[in-house]
Amino acid sequence: MLVDDRVWALFKGHWQHTLTYWSVFFSFGLCIAFLGPTILDLRCQTQSTLQEITWVFFQQQ
Repeated sequence: MLVDDRVWALFKGHWQHTLTYWSVFFSFGLCIAFLGPTILDLRCQTQSTLQEITWVFFQQQ
């Protein structure tokens, strides 16, 4: 079998927690990935440097 029986038993016992954590981190990753192109567009619109724009997003976090 590809997955060890102990690992499978742990997953079956805690699948709700596992899927909850997975969905939280997945959605957080999508939100962060969405900001990547936004930073570059905002830099062009405000005519500022990339370092200044990233500092704004860093301060917001």
